[in-house]
Amino acid sequence: MGDKVIEDRAVQAEGAGARKKPGRRPMTPEEKMAAAQARAAEKEKASNLKPELFIQYQGEETDLDTLVELAKTHFRAEKKRTPVTGLRLYIKPEERTAYYVVNDKYKGQVSF
Repeated sequence: MGDKVIEDRAVQAEGAGARKKPGRRPMTPEEKMAAAQARAAEKEKASNLKPELFIQYQGEETDLDTLVELAKTHFRAEKKRTPVTGLRLYIKPEERTAYYVVNDKYKGQVSF
């Protein structure tokens, strides 16, 4: 009797595999190309992500990009011909001051 049950289940499994499963229709080559381009554009955007950074202290808010531009402008006012290839910014919100180091050589500070 055990062999009969196994055979019946095998026949049922073969019959179930013959039916088509519901699902998505296959994509055309044009749709595949458009989907690939959309994924590539999204990956490019993700890899070039530049977060917006804000500093909040005692009810005041300052954008980090603004501080970076202030530091660059202050540095360029002093050293007009020196290109900025590196910039480190140290922020002390309690003093409302940002200290910067440009090209690991020049130091300065800006108030915000």
